[in-house]
Amino acid sequence: MKRRLLALLIAATGPTLVLADEPRKSEPDRNVYIPGAEDSQGVLRVAAVYNGDRIRIHYEYETNNPSWYHQYWRYEDGEWVRYGSGGPEPDEHGLYEDRISMMLDDGAVEDFMRLGGWITAHEGMRSLSSEIDRDEVRNHPKLGEEMGRRDVRKYLPGTRETDDPEDMSWDAIRDDDELEAMRDDGEFLDLWQWRAHRSHPVGYADNGYVLHYRLSSEGDGMFTDNWDDDADQPAYMFDPDQVGAPALDWERLVAGEYGQNDPYFLSEDNSVAFDPDYDWQEGDTLPQRFLREPSGSRGAIEASGGYQDGAWRIALTRSLDAPDSRDSKALEQGNTYNVAFAVHNGNGARWHLVSLPMTLGLDNGEADIEAQYADGHLDDVDLEWTEIPVFYPGQMTYQDLHGDTHGAGGPLVRDGDLGVLDAHDPEGLADLIIEHELRQLEH
Repeated sequence: MKRRLLALLIAATGPTLVLADEPRKSEPDRNVYIPGAEDSQGVLRVAAVYNGDRIRIHYEYETNNPSWYHQYWRYEDGEWVRYGSGGPEPDEHGLYEDRISMMLDDGAVEDFMRLGGWITAHEGMRSLSSEIDRDEVRNHPKLGEEMGRRDVRKYLPGTRETDDPEDMSWDAIRDDDELEAMRDDGEFLDLWQWRAHRSHPVGYADNGYVLHYRLSSEGDGMFTDNWDDDADQPAYMFDPDQVGAPALDWERLVAGEYGQNDPYFLSEDNSVAFDPDYDWQEGDTLPQRFLREPSGSRGAIEASGGYQDGAWRIALTRSLDAPDSRDSKALEQGNTYNVAFAVHNGNGARWHLVSLPMTLGLDNGEADIEAQYADGHLDDVDLEWTEIPVFYPGQMTYQDLHGDTHGAGGPLVRDGDLGVLDAHDPEGLADLIIEHELRQLEH
């Protein structure tokens, strides 16, 4: 009989948790967040088409609570105060954008198909209960002093100086020569991030990759901070001649009254330099991000679509050729690739839903998601949709999956015998993950 990871874990931890009508629960001091059943699972619909030059990934995700807002400066008592939480819970004002992301592997990353996105989730990452103190990260010779980072984000196990998952540590990063060799060999995950605020308004998704950190691809990004460090004030405001006012109204913003065709974002096309002498009023609001035209591999993924008829309906288009082979994957007809998806639709950094690892095939008839070939324009092919269950991943980490916390399951994962696809189904795995989240409250 096939051994199943979920059955072993449930046997070790007791019956699965039922969350029928329970509301969200949280313990802010312990950074633990438990969703209700109604928002711990969902369905992401995916379709793909390609021709001789380009591939297009279509997404549909139903939601009654879309957000295209993301972090703003609000004028209060003569100061500009930032709003928009990146914490584990949904932002209280709804000021955190929706996102849909895809990790793409061509087989070069060991165990990605076995563990999916959990291969990148580790103890110490930002927004987890185990989050490393920011001063420690700032003082780290690689992440802090060289890269200027202040938190730990996704990384691949192979970038750390141990082969023992339970000894995996955020700070034990391999030397630069080893990391560069991994990049040259394609041992990274291609990361496509569609962002409802920080990329979509200018027609792009964000291109990046995961190696020893969640990194941006080569080139200029499509957003930067709207802040002048020297003057200690925003760098840009809205152009009153175009927008009608230099700022947004706070009450209208938090009420969700700025639609997709309104200037809820600040960009090169609707802005002027910030005027400190303007008669700023209490509640005047400016976006914290400034959008611009990207360049290089960073700007290789075009985005179109929007929120319509109760769902995000988005299309991402990129060349089949890798825009840069050291941060992106090339795609070829007849080949199969490993993918995993995530949906952020809860106005927070950690709150999101994820899929199990799946396969994407370019017209080979063997994959979970089959990209259809277009002998001409990509619009000329009827879409074949795949419905993908997505569920709350909680704080389950790579270390958790390999540890003995879950009884008999840990050794089998360590030995490479089991993976997340050996679970009975996503619903059962979702219950298990929430039970793991509840256990955080006991420590």
